[in-house]
Amino acid sequence: MKENGIKRVAIIGAGLMGFGIGVEYARFGYEVVLYNTRKESSENAMKEAKAALDLMAETELITLQDAAAACRRLQPSTDLDGAVKGADLVVESVREVLELKQEIFNRMDKLCPPSVILATNTSTLRVTDIVTGMQHPERVVATHYFQPPHLIPLVEVCAGQKTSPATVAAITKILRDMRKKVVVMKMEINSFIGNRLQGAIGRECQALVDKGAATPEMIDDVITYGFGRRMTYTGYFKRFDLIGLDLIYDTSTNRGGQAWPPVAEKVRRGELGMKSGKGFYEWTEEDIKALHRRQNLDLIRFLKHDMDNHRI
Repeated sequence: MKENGIKRVAIIGAGLMGFGIGVEYARFGYEVVLYNTRKESSENAMKEAKAALDLMAETELITLQDAAAACRRLQPSTDLDGAVKGADLVVESVREVLELKQEIFNRMDKLCPPSVILATNTSTLRVTDIVTGMQHPERVVATHYFQPPHLIPLVEVCAGQKTSPATVAAITKILRDMRKKVVVMKMEINSFIGNRLQGAIGRECQALVDKGAATPEMIDDVITYGFGRRMTYTGYFKRFDLIGLDLIYDTSTNRGGQAWPPVAEKVRRGELGMKSGKGFYEWTEEDIKALHRRQNLDLIRFLKHDMDNHRI
């Protein structure tokens, strides 16, 4: 960890997301300060962090010794100046209010030396808007975690218009060294990728309920016991390759519509997915067998759990 020059991390806003982000850094060897405005909030963050580390040890994700060591690296604070003093990296995770974030980042811009990376866990706002008025906007970057951040591997990294490539490279390396699955955004867009996809599903869920076609419980069952489990292994485009791009093409055109141009082009070239060895991904027989086996073993595990707990 010390190879990247980062030793001390300050989490500004250690609530539902912030304490889990702090847990991540602490268990990978960083000294972490969990800052909240109120003493009881900071104390609660410490309790939540300890509970998270205890569960990780109970399930053997980490050892008891590692959990205890990580807990010792965490300390609560209600003093913002003291929390960021000596920090090499500051991660903000307060409410999604632009003016609040602007106020915090402008204050940190004055408190922290220019070499300190300032990251925001915003899920909807643009870095470019957050850094308004800052002297050193080049060191600000979005690192968007998903709840619970200490258990969900994905982090979306997004630069603002003034973020330096060096900042993006540095935070990406730090996160990947912490075994996070990092997606570096190609452009700055509101809500990033994950929330836009969740939002699209959410709009359709609400429309089906409004139309009377389904109840909220039915929607949740369809996702939880259906395609939600399957997408864990294939995502969206990998699923296309598994089904066969020729079938995707036929399904689109049989309804009187047109196939998505990238699908049509791949079909024209004979790139049909797993069956041809190439689609959106390249496939070997070993890759295909490994994916099916990994998916089926976990689906069996879920199925047994559902049956044992009388969920189905």
